Amino acid sequence: MQYKQFVSRLFIYLKPHIGKLVFTSVMMMFATALESAIPEITGRIVDDLFANDRSSQTAFIYALALFGVITLSSIFALTSTAASSWVSNKVIMDLRVDMFAKLLRLPKSYFDKHPTGKTLSKLTFDVEQIAAAASTIWLDFIKSSLSVIILVGYLFYKNWQLSLTLLVLLPLVFFAVKLSSGRMRGASAKVQKSMGSMTHLLDENISGSSLVKIYHAQNQESQKFDHLVKTIRQQRFKVDMTGAFNSSFVNILIGLSLGSVVYFSSTSLQMSAGEFLSFFTAMGMLVKPAKNLVNINKPLQTAMAAAQSVFGLLDEVEEKNQGTKNLNTTKGAIKFNNVSFGYSQDTTVLNNINLDVKPGETIALVGSTGSGKSTIIQLITRFYSPSQGSITIDGVNINDLEIDSLRSQISFVDQSVRLFNDTVKGNIALGQLDTMCDTQIKHAANIASATEFITLMSDQFDTEIGEDGTKLSGGQRQRLAIARAIAKDSPILILDEATSALDSATEKQVQTAIDKMQKNRTTIIIAHRLSTIQKADRIIVLRAGNIIEQGSHQELLDANGEYAGLYSHQFKN
Repeated sequence: MQYKQFVSRLFIYLKPHIGKLVFTSVMMMFATALESAIPEITGRIVDDLFANDRSSQTAFIYALALFGVITLSSIFALTSTAASSWVSNKVIMDLRVDMFAKLLRLPKSYFDKHPTGKTLSKLTFDVEQIAAAASTIWLDFIKSSLSVIILVGYLFYKNWQLSLTLLVLLPLVFFAVKLSSGRMRGASAKVQKSMGSMTHLLDENISGSSLVKIYHAQNQESQKFDHLVKTIRQQRFKVDMTGAFNSSFVNILIGLSLGSVVYFSSTSLQMSAGEFLSFFTAMGMLVKPAKNLVNINKPLQTAMAAAQSVFGLLDEVEEKNQGTKNLNTTKGAIKFNNVSFGYSQDTTVLNNINLDVKPGETIALVGSTGSGKSTIIQLITRFYSPSQGSITIDGVNINDLEIDSLRSQISFVDQSVRLFNDTVKGNIALGQLDTMCDTQIKHAANIASATEFITLMSDQFDTEIGEDGTKLSGGQRQRLAIARAIAKDSPILILDEATSALDSATEKQVQTAIDKMQKNRTTIIIAHRLSTIQKADRIIVLRAGNIIEQGSHQELLDANGEYAGLYSHQFKN
């Protein structure tokens, strides 16, 4: 990302706070101007007070002046820092809100391609680096630039001959900064990337801690982490050393200037003690802002590297939602017309699928892993779109439907149950908590056979269930997911191994509930346990993305084909 592009993108978030930034800058200018008066005051104290008039009145005036300058400068600096911090944190908040909103609008393909940890790192680590440019870097630049201008002007005013040495140093400082910028930005970008990898590794090991322990993978994962943090340390070291080199180089140059001042002021120039102290103090005060101007390049390059990551996310193509038609209600007639699909150009998952699901019909998708069962579901819900062919609901192409309208007609229970760190009620009424009454929530829980364990909880339906329902058993989590689908009460129901985590007794209870729920609904079931789909109106058998058989349970057994083989193998075992 180029500097102009970085500034223009960041300015969008700074624009609403221009007034505060101007106020911050003015306060810092006052603070810097007052602070820069200290060398002149100290010089006059030496010449006027210690060399000549030592009266208490003169001492009081100078003491009051010094105290006043320092106090006012501190108050202005504090005010500026407070306003700057407010702007910085507001920019962080706005960026995170926009990034989170963007994540919610991204297609499923984005999350399939990008590790969770790296995405989290963008919202946590990277955005903080950008915010530094919004306030801290800007404030340091104003303070340091103004200090250098005022102090250099003061030095020329006091003695232009000695001050000429500063003009020799400026090109050297500029050369050092220019030389280090590219190296620092490249190293900073690598740090951002490595931090994302570390966050991803942490996310994997925290969420999969049980697997790590069961398979004794602690050493293996520790080696990965050690290698990663070692890489981050090396990359950070390069960034720090580049900044340290610049700082040291400036120190050496300023040290040369200070040495020259000591020599020439005491020999050929014959300066008074007060004049020397004023000049030397101003030179000493020049060191910090000069170093800051050089070192400001480090956080700036870090911010620009982070900006490429953050704004890269904000520029991602959102889920296509070009449909304009709405489905207030649907009968649930689903039709696949010569549908083919592949997750990449090199592979094909579905081949010319033709499937006609009647309203209220229950169909089951059966086949080995990779046969295309889950892909059919991904296409119906429009998480992906067909490579060719079309899918219609009630005769309307789903690409012509407004996407929220389409998904409002579908309830979904996945085999990998996902619960949220919320209450039982919040999970059942997901997305509808403000509109769904307690009676509906309890009714759904009752049908899903979840009431019996919910009532045993401390706060019942108001009980917090922990991250991804960690306080619940697998069967309890599954029943909450089923209750959520029941509560949504959609005309199309998709069940992907919905009873896979239940024991036999509970499975029978829930299966009875599902049978009741399926009435007057179009239901699509993915099942590996063939005992759960014997009552399906039609069973679709898939192999390598092709429909090879379809019919009722008994019809397929009589045909003695692929399904009969699967059924026989499963029940023999």
